[in-house]
Amino acid sequence: MLTIGLSFSTSVLLFSLSQVCFRIVDDVSGYIYFSKYIHVKYFNYFFVFSFCLQITAQTYSGTVTDKNTGLPITGATVTLVETNQQVTTLANGEFLFSVDNNAERTLQINKGSYVFEDLRNLTPTTNLVVQLRPKIKSVATARWENYLTGCEVYNNPNIPNDPLWNVQFSESNLDGDFAPDATYTRRDPSAVIQHNGLYYVWYTYKLSETSTYFRTNNINDNVFPWDYCDVYYATSVDGYQWKEQGVAVSRGTSGSFDDRSVFTPEIFVHDSKFYLIYQAVKHPYIERVKNTVAMAVADSPSGPWTKLSEPILRPTDNGAWADNSTSRLDVIEKGDFDSHKVHDPCLRFYNNKFYLYYKGERMGEERYCGEREIRWGVAIADNPTGPYIKSEYNPLTTSGHEVSVWNYDNGIAIIQKLDGPERGSVQFASDGLNFEMKGKASHVPDALGIFRPSLEGENPTSGVSWGLAHELKWDGQVQGGWMHLKRFDLVKEIEAPSPNAIIIEAEDFEATKNEDGYTPSGYDGVNATNIGVNFVNRQDWMEFTVNIPESGMYELTYLISTPMNNANVQMLIDNTVLASTLVPNNGAWDDYRFLRHNALINIKSGSHIIRILANGSNDWQWNMDKFYLDKKEALGLSTPDFLLKNNKKLNLHPNPTDTFLNIANLESQVHYQIFDLLGKVIKEGKTGPHMPLNVKKLKNGLYVLVAKSQEGNQSALFVKK
Repeated sequence: MLTIGLSFSTSVLLFSLSQVCFRIVDDVSGYIYFSKYIHVKYFNYFFVFSFCLQITAQTYSGTVTDKNTGLPITGATVTLVETNQQVTTLANGEFLFSVDNNAERTLQINKGSYVFEDLRNLTPTTNLVVQLRPKIKSVATARWENYLTGCEVYNNPNIPNDPLWNVQFSESNLDGDFAPDATYTRRDPSAVIQHNGLYYVWYTYKLSETSTYFRTNNINDNVFPWDYCDVYYATSVDGYQWKEQGVAVSRGTSGSFDDRSVFTPEIFVHDSKFYLIYQAVKHPYIERVKNTVAMAVADSPSGPWTKLSEPILRPTDNGAWADNSTSRLDVIEKGDFDSHKVHDPCLRFYNNKFYLYYKGERMGEERYCGEREIRWGVAIADNPTGPYIKSEYNPLTTSGHEVSVWNYDNGIAIIQKLDGPERGSVQFASDGLNFEMKGKASHVPDALGIFRPSLEGENPTSGVSWGLAHELKWDGQVQGGWMHLKRFDLVKEIEAPSPNAIIIEAEDFEATKNEDGYTPSGYDGVNATNIGVNFVNRQDWMEFTVNIPESGMYELTYLISTPMNNANVQMLIDNTVLASTLVPNNGAWDDYRFLRHNALINIKSGSHIIRILANGSNDWQWNMDKFYLDKKEALGLSTPDFLLKNNKKLNLHPNPTDTFLNIANLESQVHYQIFDLLGKVIKEGKTGPHMPLNVKKLKNGLYVLVAKSQEGNQSALFVKK
């Protein structure tokens, strides 16, 4: 066999020979052409023909051009990965490699102002035309360049304060298998979906063990809480109590791209198919490891899941590590924003294509003004299984440790939680690519797995009404920490009570005590200040004598603040519990905000003893400024019809019901409230076609369902059995 060298002159000769060989193959008078072009008259025709076939079958050659202009690109670096060969394109954009067999290889083309191209599973091929797409600067990248002019600019991004877009979340622990337990590490929940009356979630799972965080020389040691993991799933009837169902996708066999760990899943549903997208790591898990994003497909949320044979997304492979080091920070060349990691995949159907948003980490990552250099990108496909092509607009954000994405108003909305100048912002892109800041995001839990309703929602924050998140616990039970899943709920902006509301100042209590004798603050009960009360421990109470001038339905609102999770406030009137309300963590003791109980309270006129009790589970609870009782008109049950399918009235089924209640003839999404016969709101929210209401927790009895739309209200009775 003829061995072909790699020198520039030899490469050019071989490229010329390959063209000659194609002439011979394509023309029956090939010997004449061969003689004419290289003036060889005495070769045996069959030897020449055989020689030419060998060259063309073992050659990679082609031209690199600009996709927009069609002009050749000179100076592009072309790499044949498996053979470690590299050339630079000539003035006419041409390149050529020779190899000694017909194995499949990876051809990479890199040019600074163009999107990196990665052609995989390519057998020797000639006359390739590789079209590079020019990079386009996103509006976020333009902002990023401005932030880098100085830390004063970097740390003052001027995030808008728009109540329409602002989000704040509360957190609460879960029941069932998701109750906190240091034996297990459960983290990175997917989006929550509802299917056939059940909520489903997927998450990273393992038995908790010591994490070394690369502080070891043993490549088999557990590195992170997400090392040596599998993807599990669980179901719930109500979104609070969860039942673990077992493994959905496990690690691959030894030697596969996912043999070390599969983690950080996301769920996507399209045309009755279910798609799990997740991160994968191949053994060994070293500091410079480059993870991938993989996918599995099923016909049911319960599986079985079929893995795709190859990853659907990889890091951009255009950086270069420094020699004589194992650190991810030591590089010769950094490459693109995602040259080291592609994390947190989130797939959405948008603009009739499939948009895979992800977080990128760069080789040689720097810190700017104390913040990590982390940004997002997107890869787009015509089919949910790919192939996914990275956008020329990447990177799309300046910030964002975790990827939270939802569809809204024919565009894409996102939350930027950590890492970067625009951390703590809500953003929106009408084209899914150019994101603008719209509002503030406060107390955002870690790793939002947002509930995906079947309808988009009527306001910007409808897509993040609730879901699951995780919490990392450093409580000493597991060295390196362990993790559990929590529920989060969107805390809505609350309007101030009316000027006619009864105001009770918290510091004006007549008595206070802790019945359990639990007094770590040193106070047997709450402490009064010139603003309100503080040093409130669990089971502390305070009492007030309040005169109610008129019988009726009252709205209860607190002005309250806490940096604690699992805080709660309860109201008793004349020793009867009438309200119990979760107090959201807003990150401060004295950032007082309105908190409204979700139902009206029926109070008779006259003098009453009102007790306010701190009945959450944490040792420390909340500070309170005051609370309000605001009389409201009772909601009548005889309300006008509104437009339903075929102009029918509410059609509830099954009725009676013990678990789920359906409105069979809804045409669009509506707001609903469920009242007991005393006029108290028991449950409320949004519903729409094919969205059953969970009434399992209601006590047995007769209830009124009121549905509201722009056309009016409609009510119907149902029985909970």
